[in-house]
Amino acid sequence: MQQRPYDLFMSAFNDIEAYLRRSLYGEQDGRHGHQGFRAMLDEYRAGHAHLRPKQYEELLSLTDLRNALTHGRRLNDEPLAEPTEAAVAAIRRLREELTGPKLLMAFLGHTRPVTAAPGDSVRQVLDTMYENDFSQVPVYDGSAYAGLLTTNTVARWVADQMRRHGGLAEDAPVEEALKFSEGAERVEHVSRSTTAPQALWRFTTAAREGRPLTAVIVTHNGRPTEAPLGIAVAEDLARLAG
Repeated sequence: MQQRPYDLFMSAFNDIEAYLRRSLYGEQDGRHGHQGFRAMLDEYRAGHAHLRPKQYEELLSLTDLRNALTHGRRLNDEPLAEPTEAAVAAIRRLREELTGPKLLMAFLGHTRPVTAAPGDSVRQVLDTMYENDFSQVPVYDGSAYAGLLTTNTVARWVADQMRRHGGLAEDAPVEEALKFSEGAERVEHVSRSTTAPQALWRFTTAAREGRPLTAVIVTHNGRPTEAPLGIAVAEDLARLAG
């Protein structure tokens, strides 16, 4: 039997409400059993930067609709008003976005990122970056993360070459260019279970604190001694925000 729009809407809304309660107070804490939805939403928003402003505003509007439906007139214990198809679609989408966010790897795909070794030729790595339109390549010394070679770092290296030699040296290893990163290329390693909203939160929080991230590198367990599975950079923020 097909469910009515009213039931579909209420089911999705109740799922979101239960999710907020679990996230804020845990499974066993009954002290907040009567906390209102709007109060919980504000509290959740304060501690979860990945809740986007658009999602927050939508939830506020749908809360008003839920209240109107709940307290609306009934006939034979059946509601006389029904939510629109758009309202049902919106609340179900929000339920999916909040309670089942996509993994970061779903946005990055399953092609492992191109890497370089400290002893590789800078010129060869630059050719690879140019051919693939990369702005950065992670560098690994064996299985250990050694740094992030970016176009900014290369530009500083080139400037030094021009100053000291009047032109580019015939060749140089990547480890020489990495010396010009000046610690500016901040990277965090995260596990493959990291969601897109969690990655977005890392980028936005780091920027707000004045220490912006250049990249987030995904490994199996989030350790810098593991092979990279994917890499997200600041330019991916729009996609992560969805």
